[in-house]
Amino acid sequence: MPSNTSPTPERFSLLIYLFALLLGVGCGVLHVLLETLAEPDPLIPALAVTMATMLLGTMRPQRPWRWVLLVGAPVPVVMWAAHFVLPSAQFTRAAIAGSLLISLPGCAGAYGGSVLRRKIVQIFYEDNEEELQPPERAADSTAPKR
Repeated sequence: MPSNTSPTPERFSLLIYLFALLLGVGCGVLHVLLETLAEPDPLIPALAVTMATMLLGTMRPQRPWRWVLLVGAPVPVVMWAAHFVLPSAQFTRAAIAGSLLISLPGCAGAYGGSVLRRKIVQIFYEDNEEELQPPERAADSTAPKR
């Protein structure tokens, strides 16, 4: 049975996870601050979640679903906590449940960042197959066939 672990262990994985949670809490605080305004804009926190997950997906392209969970999950938790802590915050249960939808753009960001990182590595850091061929093989492939 093939394992899903990478061949080399990730360095500083606990710090990256804490950084992801911090970004998620920051996106949640941004969402709460914007919801308390007279004219809230729900797209700004969604953009912040997308940017955070894309950054994390680019930094660590393996298993990008974890960035969606670590950045998207704190947003409704922060809204729920603000509902009890801040007297001026009047969030309904529907608004708190709707904040779960903020993780959907995070999916695009995390997987987009992962694909971006893999393509950058593929284009710029892996050797080109033509350079690896011996010179006589390269000459044979350009000669016309009879």
